[in-house]
Amino acid sequence: MNNRKGFTLVELLVVISIIALLVGILLPALSRARDAAMINASKNNIRNVYVANQNYMGEWKGAQWVGAPSNLSKYGDTLGAAIQGYLDNMSAYGDEIGGGWSPGPGVQFGETATGQVWFPGNVQVYIAPYCWGSGPTSAPQAPRYGTFMHPNTRQLGEYMEDQVYNKAFFAPKDDIILDALKDCMSSTGNLCPGATGYGGYSGDYATFGIDKFGGYSFPPFLHPSSYTYSPANMVNPDVYDVDGNEDNNGFKDPCTFNTGFRAPTLDQSKYSSLKSYLMEHHWLQSVTGESCHPRWDSAEYDWRHTNNTSGGWHWGGCYPSLAVHSFRSVPVTIFNDGHVAMMDINSCDKADNIVMTANVDEYDVETGTWHRFTWDGTAGYWLEAGTDWMDVSPHYHTAFGSNGRDITSDAVGIQ
Repeated sequence: MNNRKGFTLVELLVVISIIALLVGILLPALSRARDAAMINASKNNIRNVYVANQNYMGEWKGAQWVGAPSNLSKYGDTLGAAIQGYLDNMSAYGDEIGGGWSPGPGVQFGETATGQVWFPGNVQVYIAPYCWGSGPTSAPQAPRYGTFMHPNTRQLGEYMEDQVYNKAFFAPKDDIILDALKDCMSSTGNLCPGATGYGGYSGDYATFGIDKFGGYSFPPFLHPSSYTYSPANMVNPDVYDVDGNEDNNGFKDPCTFNTGFRAPTLDQSKYSSLKSYLMEHHWLQSVTGESCHPRWDSAEYDWRHTNNTSGGWHWGGCYPSLAVHSFRSVPVTIFNDGHVAMMDINSCDKADNIVMTANVDEYDVETGTWHRFTWDGTAGYWLEAGTDWMDVSPHYHTAFGSNGRDITSDAVGIQ
């Protein structure tokens, strides 16, 4: 009689092989499910931010939050002069007679854990929707920055549980940023507690006062959201006009005419289902390679260079690629009409070619869905630091502004 009490080596190998096979089958499926869940979470987040903006617009008769007063350019012919002229005219920060302070324009940072309230003062990058590298509406501190990066301003945070670091402002895959801001999200104040930061200030005043951050040439009180507005929506559509009979092929710097900063309401958008409103800033979907972008040192402006540890904006030498840096990128996007979709950058490139043909025929201007004749030129929004040959800059510099389109219906889904 055979009183067998164990498994043979062959049987064990068979069991192990079966388990390995099942793991091999299940792991990719679990990974895809996890990825889909994170994309859905990002879609829910961006929709919540859109709703907060809708609530803001409802209280302000349809006016978008843009940061800059609609008549800002009337007070000066350069951004710095216009902001200072506006502040002086409004006595926003008091004077020797009346004293007292009241909130000026731009991003409101909110309160610290000790109850102190901070405003942007006259820092251009927290007041103008978009700051160019040259021209009247430029900022030497941080070109290509602006309020377009701040749907998490206090003005909108009031509709997001009164938190400028509400988790809905950040995409679940934005892990480099989320790791850096984990202390901010648990702070009892709106600003991030930290070590000594800009100007020697410490504690919850120093929003970026964390050792692994790089240095800065402007006060970084509030980290921007994972989702950026389209700057083209936030100014007068004439800024991004296309007309071969005008200087700079239709582009007009907003500081050069009185209504340059007067943004239209979203319901005035000509192609509301094709014009993006909020989009993931970083390349978070279909990423290949490292999370840290290897080509920031090719960028034109050195505040984004990661090899300079005494300056620039980075986390210990790391900064992610942007959504416009690869043809593989498909950022989560919400459009002017409120629908959420994945805006395939490769399809945007094809749409750009389609629209360029039409614009050349009608205006004799070689500009497609995005304007090549802004102060950023053909570099668009940081395209010089792209990871591949993609040279399309949707969302940021949409030709015709809010009346333009970042994608065309006939290009959607083209591979």
